[in-house]
Amino acid sequence: MSYQPTPLRVLSLNCRGLNVPERRSHLLRDLRKAQISVAMLQETHFLEGSAPKLRNQHYPHNSFNNHPTSRRSGVAILLAAEMDFRVLDRMSDTQGRFLFLKGTIADKLYTLVSVYVPNTNQARFLRGTLNKLRGFSEGALIVGGDFNAPLDSRLDASNGRSCLPLKHTIHT
Repeated sequence: MSYQPTPLRVLSLNCRGLNVPERRSHLLRDLRKAQISVAMLQETHFLEGSAPKLRNQHYPHNSFNNHPTSRRSGVAILLAAEMDFRVLDRMSDTQGRFLFLKGTIADKLYTLVSVYVPNTNQARFLRGTLNKLRGFSEGALIVGGDFNAPLDSRLDASNGRSCLPLKHTIHT
């Protein structure tokens, strides 16, 4: 199928677990209804090697990075059927925290990134992940993720305190 130029619609979503079949089918239905081209998912909670099916005729192309020993974290990138994304390279970590895909759409180079930052040591994780991304990324860069970092901890953190050191917090 040749790629027909259409608006690229990208969604980033923290799923909070997709092990229940109804949640997976509702997700795929909602992605189709919203005409999402690229879905970047975080917290899929799949176990490496035993992930359930998360695809249908509208989203047949997907890539996952799951935690090796427990149902926590996990990221995924789902691509709509009409996206003629040809994967050239892939990079992921061992804890199900990030997934980088490099590929082409209609001969244009893209790097797609789904990232789930842990809720502690965010700055250290981001520094290391961004260093890896810097060496991997080519073409247009599209990043989606759950960064677990409030822009203003006085407004965004549930307890009014951020676990980020003040020097790593953004204040407006």
